Amino acid sequence: MAPDPRLRALLGDWTGTEELFPTAWTDAGSARGALSIEPGPDGILIDYVEARDGAEGAPLVAHAVIAGEGFWWFDTYGFTPAAPGTAVWEDDALLLDRRSDRGRTVTRLRVQGDRLLLELDTAVPADAELAPLVRGTYARQAEQS
Repeated sequence: MAPDPRLRALLGDWTGTEELFPTAWTDAGSARGALSIEPGPDGILIDYVEARDGAEGAPLVAHAVIAGEGFWWFDTYGFTPAAPGTAVWEDDALLLDRRSDRGRTVTRLRVQGDRLLLELDTAVPADAELAPLVRGTYARQAEQS
Protein backbone atom coordinates (compact mmCIF):
# COMPACT_ATOMS: atom_id res chain seq x y z
CA MET A 1 0.00 0.00 0.00
CA ALA A 2 0.94 3.62 -0.38
CA PRO A 3 2.98 4.79 2.63
CA ASP A 4 0.80 7.78 3.55
CA PRO A 5 -2.66 6.62 4.68
CA ARG A 6 -4.25 9.67 3.02
CA LEU A 7 -3.05 8.35 -0.35
CA ARG A 8 -5.06 5.14 0.11
CA ALA A 9 -8.32 7.02 -0.45
CA LEU A 10 -7.09 8.00 -3.94
CA LEU A 11 -6.33 4.43 -5.04
CA GLY A 12 -8.54 2.84 -7.67
CA ASP A 13 -9.93 3.40 -11.13
CA TRP A 14 -11.92 6.59 -11.69
CA THR A 15 -13.87 7.90 -14.71
CA GLY A 16 -15.80 11.08 -15.18
CA THR A 17 -16.35 14.38 -16.89
CA GLU A 18 -14.08 17.37 -17.23
CA GLU A 19 -14.68 21.03 -17.91
CA LEU A 20 -11.81 22.48 -19.98
CA PHE A 21 -11.07 26.19 -19.82
CA PRO A 22 -9.73 28.18 -22.79
CA THR A 23 -5.99 28.75 -23.17
CA ALA A 24 -3.77 30.41 -25.76
CA TRP A 25 -3.59 26.98 -27.47
CA THR A 26 -7.09 25.50 -27.07
CA ASP A 27 -10.74 26.47 -26.84
CA ALA A 28 -12.97 25.76 -23.85
CA GLY A 29 -14.83 22.48 -23.97
CA SER A 30 -15.56 19.24 -22.19
CA ALA A 31 -13.89 15.86 -22.01
CA ARG A 32 -14.11 12.38 -20.53
CA GLY A 33 -11.29 11.55 -18.17
CA ALA A 34 -10.03 8.32 -16.65
CA LEU A 35 -7.48 7.91 -13.87
CA SER A 36 -5.96 4.71 -12.56
CA ILE A 37 -4.16 5.31 -9.26
CA GLU A 38 -2.00 2.54 -7.82
CA PRO A 39 0.51 2.22 -4.99
CA GLY A 40 4.07 3.03 -6.00
CA PRO A 41 7.44 3.17 -4.31
CA ASP A 42 7.03 5.62 -1.41
CA GLY A 43 3.85 7.03 -2.99
CA ILE A 44 1.46 6.46 -5.88
CA LEU A 45 1.46 6.07 -9.66
CA ILE A 46 -1.22 7.69 -11.81
CA ASP A 47 -2.21 6.77 -15.37
CA TYR A 48 -4.45 9.40 -16.95
CA VAL A 49 -6.34 9.59 -20.25
CA GLU A 50 -8.36 12.59 -21.45
CA ALA A 51 -10.57 12.34 -24.55
CA ARG A 52 -11.87 15.77 -25.54
CA ASP A 53 -15.52 15.75 -26.65
CA GLY A 54 -15.85 16.28 -30.40
CA ALA A 55 -12.10 16.20 -31.01
CA GLU A 56 -10.48 14.04 -33.63
CA GLY A 57 -7.15 12.35 -33.05
CA ALA A 58 -5.48 10.69 -30.14
CA PRO A 59 -6.42 11.50 -26.55
CA LEU A 60 -4.00 13.03 -24.07
CA VAL A 61 -2.24 10.20 -22.22
CA ALA A 62 -0.14 10.88 -19.12
CA HIS A 63 1.72 9.15 -16.32
CA ALA A 64 2.50 10.70 -12.96
CA VAL A 65 4.86 9.48 -10.27
CA ILE A 66 4.42 10.78 -6.74
CA ALA A 67 7.19 9.59 -4.41
CA GLY A 68 7.68 11.19 -1.01
CA GLU A 69 7.35 14.92 -1.63
CA GLY A 70 8.42 14.67 -5.31
CA PHE A 71 6.14 14.75 -8.33
CA TRP A 72 6.98 13.87 -11.96
CA TRP A 73 4.59 14.17 -14.94
CA PHE A 74 5.05 12.63 -18.39
CA ASP A 75 2.50 13.04 -21.19
CA THR A 76 1.97 12.72 -24.92
CA TYR A 77 2.85 16.40 -25.38
CA GLY A 78 6.41 15.12 -24.97
CA PHE A 79 8.00 17.57 -22.53
CA THR A 80 10.36 15.74 -20.18
CA PRO A 81 10.49 17.25 -16.69
CA ALA A 82 13.84 18.92 -15.99
CA ALA A 83 13.19 18.82 -12.24
CA PRO A 84 10.58 17.25 -9.99
CA GLY A 85 7.58 19.18 -8.80
CA THR A 86 6.35 18.97 -5.23
CA ALA A 87 3.64 16.81 -3.68
CA VAL A 88 2.26 18.01 -0.35
CA TRP A 89 -1.01 17.81 1.52
CA GLU A 90 -3.06 20.99 1.90
CA ASP A 91 -5.94 20.20 4.23
CA ASP A 92 -7.70 17.20 2.56
CA ALA A 93 -6.21 17.76 -0.92
CA LEU A 94 -3.03 16.37 -2.45
CA LEU A 95 -1.37 19.42 -4.00
CA LEU A 96 0.93 18.75 -6.98
CA ASP A 97 2.93 21.81 -8.06
CA ARG A 98 5.40 21.84 -10.96
CA ARG A 99 7.29 24.59 -12.73
CA SER A 100 9.32 24.79 -15.91
CA ASP A 101 10.42 27.31 -18.54
CA ARG A 102 6.94 26.86 -20.07
CA GLY A 103 5.03 27.84 -16.93
CA ARG A 104 3.50 26.35 -13.82
CA THR A 105 0.72 23.86 -13.14
CA VAL A 106 -0.95 23.21 -9.81
CA THR A 107 -3.19 20.15 -9.42
CA ARG A 108 -5.41 19.43 -6.41
CA LEU A 109 -6.80 15.92 -5.94
CA ARG A 110 -9.36 15.26 -3.22
CA VAL A 111 -11.82 12.50 -2.45
CA GLN A 112 -15.24 13.76 -1.44
CA GLY A 113 -17.66 10.96 -0.59
CA ASP A 114 -17.66 8.58 -3.55
CA ARG A 115 -16.14 11.14 -5.96
CA LEU A 116 -12.61 12.18 -6.89
CA LEU A 117 -12.32 15.90 -7.57
CA LEU A 118 -9.52 17.36 -9.68
CA GLU A 119 -8.66 21.03 -10.03
CA LEU A 120 -5.84 21.89 -12.44
CA ASP A 121 -4.66 25.48 -12.69
CA THR A 122 -1.91 26.94 -14.85
CA ALA A 123 0.22 30.06 -15.08
CA VAL A 124 2.28 31.26 -18.06
CA PRO A 125 4.87 32.46 -17.21
CA ALA A 126 5.35 30.51 -13.98
CA ASP A 127 5.14 33.61 -11.78
CA ALA A 128 1.85 34.80 -13.32
CA GLU A 129 -1.49 34.43 -11.55
CA LEU A 130 -2.94 30.91 -11.67
CA ALA A 131 -5.99 30.40 -13.90
CA PRO A 132 -8.33 27.38 -14.17
CA LEU A 133 -7.42 24.82 -16.84
CA VAL A 134 -9.41 21.67 -15.93
CA ARG A 135 -12.12 20.82 -13.40
CA GLY A 136 -12.95 17.13 -13.19
CA THR A 137 -15.38 14.99 -11.22
CA TYR A 138 -14.85 11.22 -11.34
CA ALA A 139 -16.67 8.18 -9.94
CA ARG A 140 -14.79 5.18 -8.59
CA GLN A 141 -15.23 2.15 -10.82
CA ALA A 142 -16.09 -1.22 -9.33
CA GLU A 143 -13.16 -3.61 -9.01
CA GLN A 144 -13.00 -6.32 -11.65
CA SER A 145 -13.04 -9.85 -10.25
